[in-house]
Amino acid sequence: MEYRKLISFGKNSFVVSLPKPWVRQHKLQKGDLIYIEENGPNLALSKKEFDGDSEEREETIIIDGKNSDWIERRVCSAYIKNCNKITLKGNEIKGKVKELQKIIQNLIALEVMEQTSDTIVAKVFLNMDTVSVEELIRKMDIVTRTMIKETCEIFKDDNYDSLNERDMDVNRLYFLVYRAVLYNFENPMKAIKNFKLSPIQSMRFHKLAFYVEGIADEARRVARYVRLLKPSEQQQKVIEKILTDLYEYYVNTMKSAHTNDHTLALQIADLKGDFYTRIETLKPKIGESVEMHKVMNRLQRMTSLIHNMGRIVYTLGVTIE
Repeated sequence: MEYRKLISFGKNSFVVSLPKPWVRQHKLQKGDLIYIEENGPNLALSKKEFDGDSEEREETIIIDGKNSDWIERRVCSAYIKNCNKITLKGNEIKGKVKELQKIIQNLIALEVMEQTSDTIVAKVFLNMDTVSVEELIRKMDIVTRTMIKETCEIFKDDNYDSLNERDMDVNRLYFLVYRAVLYNFENPMKAIKNFKLSPIQSMRFHKLAFYVEGIADEARRVARYVRLLKPSEQQQKVIEKILTDLYEYYVNTMKSAHTNDHTLALQIADLKGDFYTRIETLKPKIGESVEMHKVMNRLQRMTSLIHNMGRIVYTLGVTIE
């Protein structure tokens, strides 16, 4: 924290000098506009903000010689960085149209606007000033709860394909959360004005979304390996009970996040060790199913992610109203 002396300027004004490193960092010059927003007893200062209507960010990606994973990573990166126009170019476009379209369709509000034999132009149709991070996390939460519930029933109903689709929905929502959080970092005054969201709150929400997305991934992976098992009746009961209890652990952890209940978050944090002990009882003997080890690893990972999500509540105080 840095202190600056308040200086009287004329009869009706006062002046506070700005730190030179901040001015240089934001490339400000004499005569530039500084935005001032009153927030209770505080004044928030920011440079002239990025205006999505007047400045369209673009990125061009050359896809020749690149595999689908590389292309997907680049497209997702451009999307997250708030590029509104993403252009794919290359002689290999014609032979990869379907996979490229699938990559684009996996991102919310990204639509193909132009397509030729060597070019695909996609644009994002979103007003980021109306995208609420809190609402997106609630949607992620709803889908993830359903996924864990369905995983609990995997022995009775092989619904892995459904789980896979739901996991993709969570991924799409997470990428949009990431995009919105970066937009709020770049436009702190808008975030405060539109959602009463400070930069540190944006960071907290991103961490929460990160863990929710990870938990959804693990629910899908548990189901993938469980369906390959041939467990004994006792092993099946143990796995089903652990999954049912993990569902309750997740729901209560999210409840603590929604209500900012530090006491609840601390109370259920101790459950991590108990889950680990119960999961260890599934450890197969030498020569038994290798798949059981994979199920155990995924259950332990899910437990750890839920525990870490709760840690956000009692250390960073995430609130979703």
